[in-house]
Amino acid sequence: HLGCVGAERSAAFAARCRALDEGRRLLASLSLTPNRAAAHGLALNLDGRRRNGLELLARSDLSFARLNAIWPELATIPPQIACQLEVDARYAAYVDRQEADIAAFRRDESVRIPPNLDYRSLSGLSTEVRQKLEAVRPVTLAQASRLEGITPAAVMLLLAHVRRGPARKLA
Repeated sequence: HLGCVGAERSAAFAARCRALDEGRRLLASLSLTPNRAAAHGLALNLDGRRRNGLELLARSDLSFARLNAIWPELATIPPQIACQLEVDARYAAYVDRQEADIAAFRRDESVRIPPNLDYRSLSGLSTEVRQKLEAVRPVTLAQASRLEGITPAAVMLLLAHVRRGPARKLA
């Protein structure tokens, strides 16, 4: 604790986090089959797979209020927490995808760039990017990504070229 936040505000934040966790647990514990969902007027793929409250809340056509009509126990969740849970559920797939992209990038950061790579032979890179890479001759993809003016797209092109292995053109 660095003393940047007062005790009252810290306690309120902790209480909100607990309420969100409890709400997530409750939503995750409740589930419906597609047939039971149909009985409540919800159209789901008839694949026999149960969907929990968080999965259902992620759908743009379902609101927390609609789920509350199915599961009255959701009424114990305060409105502000319910609203946040709805937003979190809607964006969960995007957050998961971003986290997967970050993990993949972290794995690729350590990829070594051949010291004799001919950057001029790489199509798709701007002249400025080629010149910068030629001048610095980064050792790893991470080092290349930190160079000023090197875009994520340029890093991905460089990664694809390095991964092609023996087919790459050397200076």
